[in-house]
Amino acid sequence: MTAMTLNLPSGRDYRPGSVRRFVLNVINGFREGREVSYRYEQLAHKSDAELAALNIRREDLPRIALSGRR
Repeated sequence: MTAMTLNLPSGRDYRPGSVRRFVLNVINGFREGREVSYRYEQLAHKSDAELAALNIRREDLPRIALSGRR
């Protein structure tokens, strides 16, 4: 998994729109997580023979799901 940090908007450096940006970043993070999960599930349900035909090893599935590449 990749490391992720959240920069929470503080009251000291409040700029209009920063809370909106924060909320959009959280929403985009959830969307990206769902896409990674979907890619992993699609590949994980394949048999070893099907994965071999795609030139993929089962241990490479997490990396491929995160990167979005085969």
